[in-house]
Amino acid sequence: MINEPNTGDLIYLVTVKKWHDAAAMSGGITQTFDEPVDAWASIDPVGNAIYFGTKQVGEDVTHRIITHYTDAINDRKITAEHVVEYDNQRYRVRRASNLNGQRIWVMLEVELLGDIA
Repeated sequence: MINEPNTGDLIYLVTVKKWHDAAAMSGGITQTFDEPVDAWASIDPVGNAIYFGTKQVGEDVTHRIITHYTDAINDRKITAEHVVEYDNQRYRVRRASNLNGQRIWVMLEVELLGDIA
């Protein structure tokens, strides 16, 4: 069981977007995003055991992002097609679930992709 954050822990204003890749006329790939949703969240790096455990199954999880369960977030039905952006960094969502099985908090297990291009 993961501890629920206190309201004071939600200090990062993150942006959640659905990511689409499309073929470009020049032969490359164009990234497009759906309308973004902003949310206050906590961002914490995962421990070594979780990081190396996810490496074994081929899904790198580097951080956990926890935010309130809201209509805006719930209506998006967050999947691995979504990204979270904060402080010029982009994270790809690997898994999304209700924290401790309750519809109060949403926990996103994400992989840090790096700087936003």
